[in-house]
Amino acid sequence: MKNRGKLILMAGMLGANVAQASLISVGSGLVYDSVANVTWSSDANLLGTMESSTPGLIANIIAMVPVVTDTPNSVDTPANSGHYDVTAADFGANGTADWFGQMAFAQYLNTLNVGQGYLGHNTWILPTTYNQTCVGNNCTNSMMGELFYTGLGGTATQSITTSHNGNFNLFTNVQSNDYWSGTEYIASPGNAWYFSTASGAQNFGTKPGYFNSWVVLSGNASASVPEPAGLALFGIGMLGMISRRRRSAFPKIPLCFRRHCASVER
Repeated sequence: MKNRGKLILMAGMLGANVAQASLISVGSGLVYDSVANVTWSSDANLLGTMESSTPGLIANIIAMVPVVTDTPNSVDTPANSGHYDVTAADFGANGTADWFGQMAFAQYLNTLNVGQGYLGHNTWILPTTYNQTCVGNNCTNSMMGELFYTGLGGTATQSITTSHNGNFNLFTNVQSNDYWSGTEYIASPGNAWYFSTASGAQNFGTKPGYFNSWVVLSGNASASVPEPAGLALFGIGMLGMISRRRRSAFPKIPLCFRRHCASVER
């Protein structure tokens, strides 16, 4: 009974720990966020990394994704056309680009490896801002906001590079800068949402601004990582198997009273 109690306690602790673990490295340059149910690139400045290792990268991006579509607005080419012609001027230094350049980069990742996509995935996007109601610090209504405050334990008004939890080490090249969201600002679609990892603030800005990008996949990109609930159920199932084995280890012995016998467990 004591051992069984210990096993039940261990299973409970396993379920609790898994439920609290929001970021899990799933290998191959991917980190799964079980709270937002998305998978991040472990390289938080992938465009900058690829620029330094791939000559002619910007030209390749433009060739594969020459046009980005959006809600018609004044910065389109031509204005209010609902599309934008991507050029080299949309890309800055150290992995920065305007909103159109970063959107083109995310789409470019999906064309790699004959359409199989970067790291075998062809659904890369810029992070989503779920609604248009929160501006400033402590906004977790976006993928980046949830990552900053929940996943990485960031602190409002402080850079994520100096204030974070241990999950920060799952990533490389995290920039203390503004990161574009793929979500346009509905009230004025010449703007889009962004998130500052330098201060934990969320806001919207004009699409021609040069910010970084942190690309992401929807859902769990690795089937090898069980969902938290699945792991808890697995632990409970193991307890059941162990309990049955313990019962079967003890043979039944006859207990007789006046010619009537019954088998009971020891």
